[in-house]
Amino acid sequence: MEKCADFILEKGLNEEGIFRLPGQDNLVKQLKEAFDAGERPSFSSDTDVHTVASLFKLYLRELPEPVFPWSQYEDCLACESTIAIDEEKVMS
Repeated sequence: MEKCADFILEKGLNEEGIFRLPGQDNLVKQLKEAFDAGERPSFSSDTDVHTVASLFKLYLRELPEPVFPWSQYEDCLACESTIAIDEEKVMS
């Protein structure tokens, strides 16, 4: 996942719909199989960033537990509302 995140940060920050538009299914499948087999495939400069983002999303979906565990869900919501309140104070 780190390799995907690095590629997305390097190539995809200005790409519209980076996580909304799908990548190439066949390449996502090939890359996933390679990573799952312990390989470290490289992304060439012409690799579609949407494909790498699709692979990243696939790994997130397949995690046994969410990045933010359900046991901390309420805490995450509380943080979000605190941030929103702080932003309102800054803007006023």
